[in-house]
Amino acid sequence: MGAVWLLAGCPRGEESAAPFDAGTGEGDPPADLSAAGDAGLTTTSLVVQNPGFETTFLNPGSYVTNTPPPGWQSYGSIDYSYRSIGSLNPSTTALYVDPAPEGRNVGVVFLLDRPGDASYFASSEAGLQQTLTATLLPSTQYTLVVEVGNIATDGSPSHPFNFAGFPNYRIDLLAGGQILASDNNTLRPNEGRFLTSTVSFTSGSQHPQMGMALSIRLVNLNNAVGTEVNFDNVRLRQTR
Repeated sequence: MGAVWLLAGCPRGEESAAPFDAGTGEGDPPADLSAAGDAGLTTTSLVVQNPGFETTFLNPGSYVTNTPPPGWQSYGSIDYSYRSIGSLNPSTTALYVDPAPEGRNVGVVFLLDRPGDASYFASSEAGLQQTLTATLLPSTQYTLVVEVGNIATDGSPSHPFNFAGFPNYRIDLLAGGQILASDNNTLRPNEGRFLTSTVSFTSGSQHPQMGMALSIRLVNLNNAVGTEVNFDNVRLRQTR
């Protein structure tokens, strides 16, 4: 089956290994990047469509949540009303202390189960997902790196929602629709801040999903007080 671990070092498989150095960020070409320690191993960036949610042009402080970001699809129950996905340009607002981790925009997963009562949550997860052209290969290490954001309340008329709290998150790496590895809410960004999540999976010589398409899922767990989780700069690399 292979080995799985999170950046924090929590083993999830039968084997164990030191955490992998994720290297440089988005913008690296999908080509051989570097030797990966052992002789003959090479790290390659895999293509993720719209990894920074920049395809849709948004003016500073604006957002679109009535359609999935290009390259992404909805996961779970999304109605594009009070349960929405989309993109946000937080520039010029108090929603984040610092600029977006990459580019201008960030991905949005907004889940408000009881309009007017942001303290209520239904524990009905939903989010963004994308199926890649890359497939699961034997004896290969995969490293998925994503920025996870905890949006703050800025009180402006254009952002009338109470974003206090954090509804928790999960980031999944899948093959053939089956989860290979996850970061299940190991980070807690402060209000208006992003933190970097890293998920790794190493395949063995055999696996039930071998040769099947890889996919990425970015999830708002909707199981604590809070309404929105933001994601940015999605990167996936393989080492073999």
